[in-house]
Amino acid sequence: MIFFTLLPFLVGAYYTNDNLGTIAHSKPVWFLTDGNGGFYGATEDGTTFTQKPITNDFGIRLHKFQIDSAFFYVSDRGVIYAENNLMALSMYLALM
Repeated sequence: MIFFTLLPFLVGAYYTNDNLGTIAHSKPVWFLTDGNGGFYGATEDGTTFTQKPITNDFGIRLHKFQIDSAFFYVSDRGVIYAENNLMALSMYLALM
C-alpha cells in the first residue's frame, strides 16, 4: 500500500486539471524559447511543458501553459482556468 502511495513521487506525477493543485510538482530543469513568443522545457522527472501565446484580434497578451493534460492561461491579470482559448479570452475581458 505504501508503494502505491509513493509511486507518483518515484516516477513523476501525471498532471491533469483535476490534480494540478493537489500534487507535488517537479522542478523545471531547462526551458527554451520556441521563436514564436512561447517556451518549452522539461522538469526534473522528464515531463515536458509548453507555454504558447494565444493569438487574438484584441491585442491581449495571453499564454497557455500546458504540462501533460493539465493547462491554464497566464495573463497580466493573473492565472485564468478555462476550458478553451475563447473562454479564457472572454474571462480576461470580463476582468476589466
